[in-house]
Amino acid sequence: MDREGKDMGQYRVNIASPNLVNICIDVIAEGEYSGRIYDKYEEGSVPFRDSGQMISVLDRFFDALDYPQASTRYRSFQRPKKGEPSPSGKKEGLVQVHTAEEILEHKGKEATFILNVQFRQNSTWQGKLIWVEAEDEEPFCSVLELLKLLDSALMRE
Repeated sequence: MDREGKDMGQYRVNIASPNLVNICIDVIAEGEYSGRIYDKYEEGSVPFRDSGQMISVLDRFFDALDYPQASTRYRSFQRPKKGEPSPSGKKEGLVQVHTAEEILEHKGKEATFILNVQFRQNSTWQGKLIWVEAEDEEPFCSVLELLKLLDSALMRE
């Protein structure tokens, strides 16, 4: 183990990453999954009911944190009202309330994944996904590939 990583079996977690996320899958039904998301800035968990909502929650989190910075901004049919931030604008005042070790303690009833998005280029994400129970780590180059990795892991369960 070094200063920037925590050795957790066969994989290493960069605990210094500001956008480190723990995804706890509690229910798998009919090809979908639901659960909780833990990050360093929320007091509790953020629930999600399906994979689409999970991606939306995570994308808003990365926008609020402004890390990793998006290389493109989403367009919208709705314009922000005067004085309101844009939908993809950074929130001010995000304060870290948990350490990486605290968020990594949580486990899903069905599966647990550690997500580290390193880049947001070409309107998608690039990074690595760690499946805690299998001690397996896989890189991904897009949100679609991330979802396929999650699906393949959860179908093995």
